[in-house]
Parts: sequence; structure tokens; C-alpha cells
Amino acid sequence: MLTLGIVLTCLNGILLTALIGSRFSWTERAGLSFPLGMTLQTVLMALLDLVHIPLTATSTLLAGFVAFAGLLFVVWRYRGIDSLRFTPAMLDDLKQANLVWVLLLVLIGYCEYMNFSKCIFFPPSDRDSLAAFDTLGFVAAHDHTYMRMSLFDTDYNPTVHRAGSSIAYAPFVQMSYAYVYLLGAETSKSIPALMYLFFIIAFYGILRRNTGKTVAALATLFMMMAPEMLAFSSLSATNVMQAIFASLGIAYTASWLRSRRDHELYAGALLLGANMWCRNEGIVFIGAACVVLLVDCIRRKSYRKGWYFTGLALLPAVIWFIYMKVGGLYTEGMAITRLFWDGEKAGEIVDGFWALFANTLYYGWTFPAFALFVVADLWFMVKSRDNVALLGMIVLSVIFYGLVIYHVDYVWDSMHNVLAYSAKRFFFCFVPMCWYFVATSRIARRGGDYIEQYLSLK
Repeated sequence: MLTLGIVLTCLNGILLTALIGSRFSWTERAGLSFPLGMTLQTVLMALLDLVHIPLTATSTLLAGFVAFAGLLFVVWRYRGIDSLRFTPAMLDDLKQANLVWVLLLVLIGYCEYMNFSKCIFFPPSDRDSLAAFDTLGFVAAHDHTYMRMSLFDTDYNPTVHRAGSSIAYAPFVQMSYAYVYLLGAETSKSIPALMYLFFIIAFYGILRRNTGKTVAALATLFMMMAPEMLAFSSLSATNVMQAIFASLGIAYTASWLRSRRDHELYAGALLLGANMWCRNEGIVFIGAACVVLLVDCIRRKSYRKGWYFTGLALLPAVIWFIYMKVGGLYTEGMAITRLFWDGEKAGEIVDGFWALFANTLYYGWTFPAFALFVVADLWFMVKSRDNVALLGMIVLSVIFYGLVIYHVDYVWDSMHNVLAYSAKRFFFCFVPMCWYFVATSRIARRGGDYIEQYLSLK
């Protein structure tokens, strides 16, 4: 039954990409199928729970099949069968393969094989998963509800509404774990394992859309080599999964600003919406993308697509806030809503961010390489606005992240501990974004063209 559920999830994800547009490569469709499909499945579970339908294997699979039938009808009726066509981009690449590209793909596959094996072999063991994510998913599957599960009963857990409690965590990870537990899984590790596997495929796919195949493979490999992010990809926490959604959402939004292909805009909106369905602070990436799109809309004097993007990106958040309100999922207020100035706190945040960005033990050479290519590509950014929108979204996301931390009253921990131990995981989202910027810069694209000609076997 677990295999059936995973296949159904992927099929729904593929139909979502077909609904968005017909110009995805098969690599992109395959890579996006599981992340988008699981997002849809968890939203359906939340809606079932909202109307008091018990979350069982039968009800969740039936909801998935109903969604499949509905999506298939809409795609066939309004998009046509051609929207399910896979463009043969990878097949064309195979016909023009070079040995370096093949070697890079083999290395990517081998690294992911080792990581996937490690993830599947070890059961959930990290503190956050055992204290929250994995436990919440397991109990939700046992209780057949999420919002009314026994762990949220104040008689059983009097501290459940205190600041920092897991009751107000965005539901993607917990509900996806509940999904596989309902279908008979012994552990929840299939979710992080499959999310990262499909992410590698999707990341290569969006890179290949915007640069040469060899540069795309090289950037994908370098992205995978970020030590801390790779280590956390085999754990059951939320940070890498949010990074998957946020980075792909920003990448597709930036790609739309370059190409103006509408399916990229809608893919970016859905992925950014899923990013907030995964973690609440994902709003910083939606905010950064909306600011850049607003500037673009003002410059082009057209606002319709900007509204479409904003609505799609915020839809999962609206569903989650309604779900929280109905279910009484809240914690003590920990956000400082008034304007204030605390120079010591602001300085500590800036110093903490700078120390993290410069830490090669956590992120490898991601941020030094990003800074180098920003400087190297500066002439083209000034002359032709090359990658300016992407750079703006990355920088704004960092600033907004700092503002979020600045306006949180960390009553359950010290600011020093948050910056020293937790914040390193916040920046996983920026690792793929920075490598995407490096690989799609004007210099890298021109270099990629030369490399393809030089290494071609023809």
C-alpha cells in the first residue's frame, strides 16, 4: 500500500505540472512530481481533518484518487493531452553527450545513492524529530486526526500552548509522515529520502533549462557537497525540505523573469506556497519574490500576473491559518509587533549571519563562490540587468530573515544559542539559490557554451 501511495503522489504531481503548462522537460516533471504531489496530498489531508473525516489509509488514498481523477479531467479538458507530453531535453543531451558530463552524472548518482541508503537505513534519531515532527506524524496516524490528536490535549500536555511549542508548526512534514505511517511504513524516513532524491532531479532540470548541461551537472554536484545540508538531508527535520521548496520556487521565479514563460511563474508560486506550508518563516521568501515582482510589474505597467503569483503563493498559508483557527492550534505570542530599536540585538544578528556565511565547515565554498561570481558578473548586471532579479530575491530574503529573528522574543532560548546552533539550518535555503546564481550568471553561461563545444564527442 505504501508503494501505491507514493506512486499516486507522484502521478498527482505530474498532473499538477501538466496543469501549469506543457513546456516542462521530463527531468523537471519527474523532479517536481513528488514534492508537489506530497504538498497536494497533505493539503487534502488537512481539508479532510477540517471537516472531521478521520485520517485513515482508505480516506487518504481515496482523496488522492479523487484528486487524480479531477486533475486528469481538467488537464484533458482544458489543457489537452499535449500538456502531458515530456519534452525530450535529456534525450537530446544524451545524443550530444560528453564524457565529463557523464562522469558528473555518475558522481551525482553515487553520492545520492550513499545519502539515500543512509537516510533509509537509520530510523529517526535527531532530537527535533523525536520531540516533534516524527512523533506528531506517528500519533496523528494513530489517532486518525492531526488537529485533535491526543498530544494536543491540554489535560495531557498542559504546556502545549506555550511559546516554542510544536502545536503551531506548519503541517507539511508532520502530515507527510502521518501519510506514510497510515500506509504501513515502519518509519517516516521514506519522506526525507524521496524529497531529496527528487529535489536533485528537479534542481538539475531547472539549471539545465537556463545553462549548459555540463555546467548544470557541475553546479548540482557542488550544491550537494554543502556538508551540513547534506548531513541534514538524511534526518527527519524540516529545514532541508523547506530549502527544497524555497530554492526551487525562487529559481523558477527568476527563470520566468528571464524567459517570460508562464508555466515557470506558476511553478515558482506553487513551490513558494509549499515552502510556507513546510515552515512558517517561509513567508520571507514569498515576500522577497513579491517585492521583486512588484518592481517588475511597475516597470512593465502590468499587474495581473503579479496578482496570480501572490494568490497562488499565499493559498497554502491561508488554508493553514484557517486550520489553526478552527483547531485552536496556537501558542503564546512570541512576536514583537511594535516598532523598536535594539542596537545590541541587531548587531548580534548581523555578526551571527556573517559568521555563518563565512563558515565553510557548514556550507563548503557556497557563499565565497557566490560572492566571487557576483563581483565577476557585476558588469553584466549593470549593463543588461543579468541575474539582478535573482540577486535581489536572495539579498531581500536574507534581510527579511534577519528582521524575523529581530522581531521574535526568544523566551525559550537565548539569541546566542539560536544563532550558534539553529540558524545554520535556516540558511540551507540559500545554498541551492547561490549555486543557481553561479551557474546561470552570464560568465558561467558563456563558459558553458565553450565547454560544450570543446568537450563534444562530435
